[in-house]
Amino acid sequence: MGETLQATKSTLPARLLVLPHRSLTRTGLWLFLALQGMAMAGFAGLAAWRGNVFAPYFAMLDWCVVAYVLSRVWRRSAVGEVITLSASGLEVRRMDGAAPPLWFNPYWVRVELLPGRHFGWASRLVLRSHGRELEVGKFLNEAERAGLARQLNEMLVDARCHPRAD
Repeated sequence: MGETLQATKSTLPARLLVLPHRSLTRTGLWLFLALQGMAMAGFAGLAAWRGNVFAPYFAMLDWCVVAYVLSRVWRRSAVGEVITLSASGLEVRRMDGAAPPLWFNPYWVRVELLPGRHFGWASRLVLRSHGRELEVGKFLNEAERAGLARQLNEMLVDARCHPRAD
């Protein structure tokens, strides 16, 4: 789920690094694709030997599609969020840089864990303030999302009760 980049939560500024689960390294991805390619080549060679001359071409096309899709999913799973809380504000920055960082006043921001929009959908963790809202932790499971909501609320309460200069 997330890692607190600061040793204690009562120290400001505090940072949370929220990352999706990613069990495969870059080396593991390429090793898997190499082994998959060898297995496909073996079976395609066997099929070509038995008379299906198009099997190697189909296997090569299939391997290219699988490699493209898996590498795309792997790159997309690197997207996370850095949540920084200081005495002057709460900033949420996406690691992919697709959107500019959003800033919220720590005294006005509300952390809300909302139910899914439809039955069976995942809950939503939303930061709201002054008519703006931002969903954080979309890639987390239910328990991790609830834990992140608790942790953010505790950090905000601490920042409101014990303001410190940055």
